[in-house]
Amino acid sequence: MNIGYRLLICLGIVILHFAAFAVPVAELFMIYVILFNPRWFRDFLNGTAGSPEKR
Repeated sequence: MNIGYRLLICLGIVILHFAAFAVPVAELFMIYVILFNPRWFRDFLNGTAGSPEKR
């Protein structure tokens, strides 16, 4: 294999990586929390805010 062919393979791997694994996981999680407002997340926020009901 010459260097040009190796560079094309490496470029293909990088393009595949960004195309396949560029799923915005944090953004999807924020959308889930905003849309469904799960109880476990509300409990987490109440615990970190130091709400009087937990004391």
